[in-house]
Amino acid sequence: MHTAGASAGDSGGTGAPRASLDTSSSTDKRLERRVVMSPLLGVLGGMGPAAANSFLASLVEHTPAGRDQDHIATIVYSDPGTPDRSDAILAGGPSPVPAMRRGVEFLDRSGCDLIAIPCNTAHQWFDELAAAGSTPILHIVDAVLTRITHDAPQAGAVGILATDGTVHSGIYQRRLAASGHSVLDLTDLGADNPVMAGIRAVKAGKLDQARAYLTKAAEMLVTRGAQGLVFGCTDVAAALGATVDGVDVPVWDSSEALAIACIDRIRPGRPDQALTPGEEARENR
Repeated sequence: MHTAGASAGDSGGTGAPRASLDTSSSTDKRLERRVVMSPLLGVLGGMGPAAANSFLASLVEHTPAGRDQDHIATIVYSDPGTPDRSDAILAGGPSPVPAMRRGVEFLDRSGCDLIAIPCNTAHQWFDELAAAGSTPILHIVDAVLTRITHDAPQAGAVGILATDGTVHSGIYQRRLAASGHSVLDLTDLGADNPVMAGIRAVKAGKLDQARAYLTKAAEMLVTRGAQGLVFGCTDVAAALGATVDGVDVPVWDSSEALAIACIDRIRPGRPDQALTPGEEARENR
């Protein structure tokens, strides 16, 4: 199932025309829309559906707004049928890339100015997805690293609560190592890894069970020396919220970090600052 909804608020009584979803020319639509409304964020969701909901909640929570019209115009493309990302990485399962590319292409044709993917494991294929259209895509690990650098740059060892697929893909290790951080995980526990048990419980709608598993995982990572924790799967926040009871180290939710990065990039109500100079030049060619 594919769903797309534009949440732009009403015109505030100005009578200004709303954005068209005619996808004949993404560049023309971006230029046309920016005259009448704030920039448009595309969200590649469905991986899983609860993760996209968590991301959108963070987007609303952190957007500085005094009225509906101050929030970010958003299109969500959700395809829960996208093949499992961890299975593709670890077990040779069906590739999720064709399904994800369709979503990126849809959002690109819809005239989005920026795309967010609130699924950590999907970033294993970031380069392929970024090449699927002309719309820039934010990298979720870069968003997390920005928060770590801002909040606790001294945190040398960072524990990650993520799918086995995300851990084995190395997307966190590579980017965090470049900034002097090491990454701790629990994949050595195999079938007894409480992170994977907690994530599966979230996907099954068993949030109380998921919370118990994931709290245990957080405590184990701190015991192993983690000086900060990253919710490296966007399903984790759906169970734990923003903190972990009984754990006294900084916690960064990748979904929340991605939402903040989108807000910082888009600047709602400030279309002149929506894009970097390079992207502005490209769109005006």
